[in-house]
Amino acid sequence: MHTDSLTGRLLHDDHHRVMELLDRLDALFGRHGEDSLPVLTAEERDIVADLAAELDGPLDSHFAAEEALFPALAAAGGHEWTADLLDDHEHMRPIARRLGRFCALALREGFDWDSWPVFRSFGEELVRVLVLHIQKEETTLVPATDALLSAEEDRAFATAMSG
Repeated sequence: MHTDSLTGRLLHDDHHRVMELLDRLDALFGRHGEDSLPVLTAEERDIVADLAAELDGPLDSHFAAEEALFPALAAAGGHEWTADLLDDHEHMRPIARRLGRFCALALREGFDWDSWPVFRSFGEELVRVLVLHIQKEETTLVPATDALLSAEEDRAFATAMSG
C-alpha cells in the first residue's frame, strides 16, 4: 500500500507487523490439529510469547490511535466505514483479552486438553477477524489519511501514535 502521510505509513507498518504474527500463529495451528496437543517448541513458545506481548497493549493502543482518527474521517464523509471499523474493534477486544489470558497460562504451564482447544478457537477467530479487518483498513483508512488529513493533522496524529 502506497501512502504519503506519516500516519498512513505508521498504520501500514503496524498492520504488516501484525500480519506476520498472525501468519506465524496460523502456522502453529496448521502444525497441531484439534486432536493433537502441542508441546511447545522454542519457536512455538516464541509465537505464544509474541502474541501475548501484542495482546498486552500494542493491539489496543493501535485501535485507540485509529479511533482517534475516526471523528475527522467520519466528518469528511467516512462515517459508514469508520463505524464499521469501530464495530470490528469492539468485537475483537474481548477475544484478544481472553486469548491473552490463555497465552499467559500456556507460557506458565503449557497446553493441556482443556486449554488447547479454547486457545485454538479464540486464536483462529482472532486470525480470521483481524486479517479481514486489516484488509478493510488498508483499502479505506490508510488511503484516507492521505486524502483527508491536513499536513498539521497528519503530523499530530503520527506524533501521538509514535509517542
